[in-house]
Amino acid sequence: MRRLALVLGAGGAVGMAYHAGTLMALEKVAGLDPNSADLIVGTSAGSVIGARVRRGMSTDEMWDVAMSIDQPIGRAEVFPRAWRTAGELARRATGSAYVYSRLAIPLPHISPPAALRRRFPGGMFTSDEWARQLTEEIGSEWPPSALYVCAVDLDRRRRVIFGREGSPSVPLSRAVLASCAVPGVYPPIREAGMTLVDGGALSTTHLDLAAGYELVIGVVPMAFDTESPPDVRRQLLRRMPSRWVANEARTARAAGSDVLLIRPTAAELVHHGRNALRPENVPAIATAAYDAAVRLFETPRFKDALHNF
Repeated sequence: MRRLALVLGAGGAVGMAYHAGTLMALEKVAGLDPNSADLIVGTSAGSVIGARVRRGMSTDEMWDVAMSIDQPIGRAEVFPRAWRTAGELARRATGSAYVYSRLAIPLPHISPPAALRRRFPGGMFTSDEWARQLTEEIGSEWPPSALYVCAVDLDRRRRVIFGREGSPSVPLSRAVLASCAVPGVYPPIREAGMTLVDGGALSTTHLDLAAGYELVIGVVPMAFDTESPPDVRRQLLRRMPSRWVANEARTARAAGSDVLLIRPTAAELVHHGRNALRPENVPAIATAAYDAAVRLFETPRFKDALHNF
């Protein structure tokens, strides 16, 4: 039996729009239903999309969501302030700086006392409304088909793969919330004795988790298509995600997997803007992603690889 893994990368609201366009093309043009994948690996925005797919949300529905956002996303919607006074602001800034230091500097395993965490919480903005929406939309039960949700254990500076056999048991919505907890921006999530932040802190894709599957399709909103004309200014900001996924793809290929990477072209990056959490034009991002994916799926390389799936 041929085995297929679909890897959905991080990228904020830009990433979700990019996934909407790419997955629409994958189904309508390449004839491949995303939910037919034997494994879905999701990180941050990709974990949201992966959970939606496993919950039965169609590519048409995801496309309609992207097309319905006809105004730039408001600042208050994405960044609801978590402080009211200058003192609270200072304490949150201190807690957020600590979060960054844990990721940037390899330190011994340290779990601050609960009282200290409460006094200096990490995260300048609240994720309460996002948590409510996730609980309402995807619920707590894990789907029967394989879904890996990637987060990072801040205290131990290591990734955590929820949904994999032997991983800690947490509600699906909480795992996805943790995978989306951008360090310093939103509060870390406490689950299973761990302090969890966005899975994109260590890799925007974690594509190596799919090593050994016959075909691995990686959708990587935060990287760039190396075959498209260079746009040095925009691509410089994406060098690290591009290196991560290139290294992970080599790991998967060494394990015998055929790896197809779908990454934004230079023309698409114009629509992505500078703030992945607050894109100016969501429909334009999704439409450009769809058009680029259609062209990609018509190439001999993709046609041959997708032929038997």
